[in-house]
Order: sequence, then C-alpha cells, then structure tokens
Amino acid sequence: MLQAASDIKTSLLRTDPGGLRLMRGVHLMLTVLGAVFLANVVASFVPGQSAFKLAVLAAASGGHCLMFTPVSTRKAEVLGILKLGVLLTTLFALGAVVAELSGKSAATVLQGLWIAAIMLGFAMQGLGPFWQRAGRSMAICWLFVVLGNVGGSPGLWLPVMAVLGMVTALVVRTGPWRPSTYRTYLRVEAANRQAMATYLRQLSGWATGSSGDAAVRIRDLAKLRMELQVCADLLRPEGELQGMSPEAAIMVELALEVVGDARDQLSRDARTRLAQDEDFGRAVDRLVHRLETDEGVPEESDIGEGKTGESAPAASWLQADMAVTAHDRFQELRIAQAFKRLWLLAAKDQSVRLSLGTDDDSGEGGWLRKLSWRLSLQAGVAAGIGFSLGLAFDLNHAYWVTLTIIIVLSNSLGATLLRTAQRIGGTAGGVVLAMLVDPALAEFPSVRLVLVVIAIPGVIVFLDRNYAIASGIISFLVVMGLQTLEGLPIDELWSRLYDTMIGAGVGLAAAWLLFPNRTGASFKGLASDYLNACRSCLRAEGGKADTDLQDLARLRTAASTLIATARSYRIEQAPWSSFTRSASDLNVLVIVLAQYVVLYREARSDVTRETVEAQARSGIEALVVRMDKRLEDEFSAVLDGRPRQTVPGLEDDWMTAMPEGATGNLALETGWVAMLYHARKIVRCLDGLRKEKFLSGPA
Repeated sequence: MLQAASDIKTSLLRTDPGGLRLMRGVHLMLTVLGAVFLANVVASFVPGQSAFKLAVLAAASGGHCLMFTPVSTRKAEVLGILKLGVLLTTLFALGAVVAELSGKSAATVLQGLWIAAIMLGFAMQGLGPFWQRAGRSMAICWLFVVLGNVGGSPGLWLPVMAVLGMVTALVVRTGPWRPSTYRTYLRVEAANRQAMATYLRQLSGWATGSSGDAAVRIRDLAKLRMELQVCADLLRPEGELQGMSPEAAIMVELALEVVGDARDQLSRDARTRLAQDEDFGRAVDRLVHRLETDEGVPEESDIGEGKTGESAPAASWLQADMAVTAHDRFQELRIAQAFKRLWLLAAKDQSVRLSLGTDDDSGEGGWLRKLSWRLSLQAGVAAGIGFSLGLAFDLNHAYWVTLTIIIVLSNSLGATLLRTAQRIGGTAGGVVLAMLVDPALAEFPSVRLVLVVIAIPGVIVFLDRNYAIASGIISFLVVMGLQTLEGLPIDELWSRLYDTMIGAGVGLAAAWLLFPNRTGASFKGLASDYLNACRSCLRAEGGKADTDLQDLARLRTAASTLIATARSYRIEQAPWSSFTRSASDLNVLVIVLAQYVVLYREARSDVTRETVEAQARSGIEALVVRMDKRLEDEFSAVLDGRPRQTVPGLEDDWMTAMPEGATGNLALETGWVAMLYHARKIVRCLDGLRKEKFLSGPA
C-alpha cells in the first residue's frame, strides 16, 4: 500500500516536477472561486442582473487567461495574462455591442458570429505560439458571450466581467507564493547528479561513498532526466541559470553506459587489477565528487603546489603493460575516454537553456501569408455543420458539439485523429465516473461541489501531458457541476457523451475530407532534412563544449519534430501502429543518432588535435578521412534507399588501424578508440532506420 502510494507520488513528480503545474492548477481553482465571489458582490449592487450569469462570465475570463498562459517566470506570466485579458475584454465588448444592435435576434446573430470567431481564431494559429493559444481561447470564449446574452444582454457588464476575471487571475497567479522554476530546476539537477554519482560507483566496482546508497539503474537516470527536461522547458529561453542542461545529462548517461559496457567486457584479470588499483580508485573518487558538487578534488601532488584541483583526473591507472591484451587495452581506453567526458560534462558553467538562435518571423508576405487558412476553413465548415445538427435534432446542449470541434481540430489529420480518440475516451470515462459517484452523493450536494472544485487543478497538470486524462477530469466536473448547480437530471447529462461523439465525428470528417493536411510528404521531407542535418553536423568542426551542446540541442529539437510528425503519419496510415514496439524503436534511433553524431565529432576533434604531435601524422589523417568517408557513404545510402555499405570496418581491428608510432600517446589512443566506437554506433543507427523503412513508409 505504502509502496503503491510512493510510486504514484513519483509518477506525479515526473509529470509535474516541483508541483509547478499543480500550483498553477490550484491558482486556477482560486481564480474561478475568486471571480465567482466578486461577480456575486457586483451583482448585489446591480438590480436586474443575474448573479449566476455574471459569475460564469468572470470565471470564464479569469480561467482562460490563466489556463492559456504557460508556466514561466512571474514577469512572463504577467505579460501573458495581460495580453490574453485585453483580447478577451475586446471580444466581450464586441459581443455586447453586437447584442445591443441585434435586439431580439441577438441570440441567432451571436451564434452565427461564433462560426466567424472560430474561423478567425484558427486562422491566427499560424502566427506563433502565443496566437495559437489566444486563437483557441478566442474560439472557445465566444461561447460565453452567447450564453451571457441568453435571457437578456448584460450590456456593459460583459467586458467588465472580462476585466474582473483577468485582474483576479493576475492577482492570484502573481501575488501569492509560488514554486520557483529556477529553484525547482536546481533541486532536480541535484537529484540527477546524486544518481549519476551513485551509478558511477556501481559501474566502476570501486567501493566509495556511502554504503547505504540505493541501487540506481540506467532507466532511473532516464526518468530523472525527463524531469530535468520538463524543468528546462519551463525556463525562459534566455534564462541566465547555469547548470547541467538536459543535453549534458544525456551525454553523461551515454558516458556512464560506456563505462559499464567496457568494464563488463574486460577480462577477469583486468577487472581484478582495476578493483585493486588505487590510482583508478582516486580517479573514480574525483569524478564522483565532481558529479555531486561540481568541485574538483585536488590530487595529493597538487596540494603542496597550491593547485585548485580543477584538472581532469589522471589516467595513470592505464598501464602500458605488454601483457595486456589488445581487447582489454581497447576497453580500458574506452573507460578513460568516458571519464574525460564525464569530467567536462559535470561542470556547471553552461547555460541550462541553450540558445538555438531566433526564428525569423519576417518572412515574405508578412503575417497574412502565415495565417492558417486551411485550418480556418475546416473549422468554419465543421462548426457550421455542428451548429446545424444541433438545431435539426434540437439537442439540449448543442454547444458541446461545436466546442468539441474546436478541441479536436489540429494542424494535421493524424493529430486530429489522436485528439479525437483522446477526447472521446476521456469524456466517456469522466461521464461514467460522474454517473457512478452521483447516487452515493445524492444527499450531499456540498460534497459534490467540493469534488468539482478540487478536480480543477488536475486539468492543468494533465492538459499538456495527457489530454485523455484532462478530458476525463473536465467531463467529470462539468457533469457534476451542472447537476449540482443547475439541478439538471443526471440522466439528461448522458448527452455530454453523444454530443461529444457527434462533434468529434464532424471535426474528424472535416479534417479528413476538406483539404486534408496529411503528413506523408512532410514526414519524408523532415526525415531527409534531419539526416542531412546530422551529416552537416558531422562535417563541421567540433570539440568546443558550447558549440557541441548547442548543436546537439538543435538536432534534438529537429528529432522531436520528426518524431511528432512520424506519430501523426503512422496514425494516418494505420492508427494502431502507433502503439507497436517498432514505432518506439524508430523514436529511440532518431534521438540516439543525434547524440552519437556529436560524440563522434568530439572524438575526431581530439584525434585531430593530437596528431599535430604524433610521429605518424599523415597516417592518422588518412584514417580520419577514411572513417569520415565511411559515414558519408552510409548517410548517402540511407537517403538514396540503398542497402548497407559492405566496407570493412576499422573498428573490427583497432590496433592494426593505428599507425606505427602513434601508440603510446594516451590522448591520441583514447580519442581514436572513442572515434571508432561512436562511428560504429552511427552505422548501427542508420542501419536500424533503414530496417524501419525510415524514408519509405510508416514504421
């Protein structure tokens, strides 16, 4: 029982490190309650105005201002809430004017204009991240303009309630204490560093540190790194915080895997020697301390000379023993290279959020050409059909149909299919749960109301991470809320489910039949662009920490875009294939390829630098050129759809590939071994992508 509770807590922390989203959900709850309270106070001084209506308008404005403002720094969120608040106030003011001018036909006119508001909102999604959120919010919030005018127009109180909601959201979100994104990141980073240090102790086989350390597995590091990535995503792109970036954490994981793999492949005698070698133990101690604290432990020989101990740990444990087999020597050099990378990556002198450059938004044609015309047309037609179906069948809550259309329509057919499945599944779960809970709480309306209120934070926690769960929570609180506040018969609220299914079906049909945005061409184009980006990165010079991590961040961003498009493509071609193991393998291969491209480039830079002092410089240069050409040919083969190149691999006999006279140079040998190892990984990744039909069809 306690273990299950601990697992749930750990899972929630992985979804929401530091409770950053949970606190925003609590703030959403407080905003809704505060707006409702203030609206009721206002209504008490305005005879003839419905307190319930004003409360709904204020809560809708405040809730949407907060919900569509992502977690960020306090300053950034203030600006986001203000911008959304001004937009919604303008929208509500326009609705008030239209209602006054339309007179008795206000309801019909406003419902007709909802379609126009939806089309405009969806068109704005091409203008950038803020307008994607603002456009969707605008399309939804016109519904409250329509509902606010049922039974008579509130007039000036429409925009006043929008301002009231915005101010409430602003005060609640930015006034009280809130978790710091920076401090949360530092806590998660510290947990990552501790786990990495413990894992290194385990891999090295050297008894150091606390014997009470819990065992750490590589998947534990991956989960912690996911928390690190979430925290980094919540920081400002230009954040000044320095520490271990997610890209550096990935490289640390790979280096640790090399240490473990190389040690496992050592002979028993070699492992025994390392376990008894004090120089090896001191090197591990210094690395462990560096990972944990980012402080170097000085060597004993450095203390008397006043040195700081910032130099990398010595590799004196690498003995040039003629009795050592070539295989053991190769594995020991891999460990030495991994130690070197661990030392560099553990430093805290890198920006957490790497600058990837600024996008040029001043493209030809300006903002008019950036509008999402196709998506706007799909949304307008679907909303018109949904509105007509509501009238034709006299649906009790016809606006749920249109609202579902707004929710499910996305930029691609595959994304729309996925969101449709999530919306229907989540809604069904939420409605069924509400129906099961209702009989038990039939005599306790206050308890039902409390359940509705405390369910609000869960919407924010899961909205971006798992929309199906968020949709289920929304449906639960809508059904329970309507039944409690308006006294609607619970049986009537089954319409929530079939109205949602009608809306989802109409939205999906529009996305499928009306100028469908299929991702086949874009997926193959992105796949080709990604491989070319990896190849270009391979050709460039490396070796500088800032440049290498920034290039890795760029490749990972491109890989993430490609993976998202691939998922959409698979859903379009064969919906169930997105749940197969092959799909997961493809995602892993794409990400890992970027990492090994950068690592190969780092190792090649080390080899090139060391050849300046090597006696057989021309021989080394020729080998580097040969390896580069081997990888170039493999990239070309994958892009052209040709089979794997049958060129003998240098990695199969690394000692014979090393020119005479180059052995004995430890830095050159470790760089050469790393270069061979990473080249082999790149070839295997490309071969895996070829088997997954990376450029010829869905996985």
